[in-house]
Amino acid sequence: MTLVICVVGKGRSSGKTHLVEALTEKLVVERFRVATVKHIHRGFDTTNKDTWRHLEAGATVTVAATPTEVITVRRSRAPLLDEALKAIYVEADLVLVEGYKKSQYQKILCANTASEALATMKDVSNINMISGPVASKPEERNILKADFPEMKVHDLEEAVSAVKEMLARDILQSLPDLNCGHCGYDACLELANAISAGEATKNDCKVLSTSLATLEVDGKIIPLSMFPQKILRGVIMGVLNNLRGVDKHPKKITINIKAE
Repeated sequence: MTLVICVVGKGRSSGKTHLVEALTEKLVVERFRVATVKHIHRGFDTTNKDTWRHLEAGATVTVAATPTEVITVRRSRAPLLDEALKAIYVEADLVLVEGYKKSQYQKILCANTASEALATMKDVSNINMISGPVASKPEERNILKADFPEMKVHDLEEAVSAVKEMLARDILQSLPDLNCGHCGYDACLELANAISAGEATKNDCKVLSTSLATLEVDGKIIPLSMFPQKILRGVIMGVLNNLRGVDKHPKKITINIKAE
């Protein structure tokens, strides 16, 4: 599951765009796949332009192609953030969303001053940290720490480290939690930290990258290390080899077992 973080703030000069841009640049350098979503309060397509006319004529989707860009425009009634996230067709480790203060996702609050941050916090939930210009002003940081001692106030480098920690926790949830050591790390947490540091990828997890056999119980995939995978595969293939009229080299085998 891809980690989604909303970067929010009050007004247009709170530092949201700068933070999204800076986080993206630094994380991409460390081999993370980052996608972004921008909340625009007005319509994106300009009235009476060609693409607008295409949509007005009834096109379901209009695609504008330039020498360096492909832009897809699709109209929707008051689209929610989840609809925008579904439109991301590439695999990403992280989606940074500029805006959507009312969403349920974790948020980084950008502000210029402590008073601006405190006022915005009254209307915004799930704030993971505060960043933006306020983070580089010691007096303003002290005001925030006095009112909310547990709230993290991060400058850019600190925010990058915090986001990488969030990515590590998110990555850990996608690992099998077998601590089998086949990846070269003693525990799945160590592999997750290595992935978040750009020193490894999910393909280093042998359970995920080499699937000889999978086990699903009541709709839930049960992770198996290589040894039980080999046993399960060997037993099933042994049964098939003794059956008449069955392809001895099948591409996929599905078995449903009644537990009771």
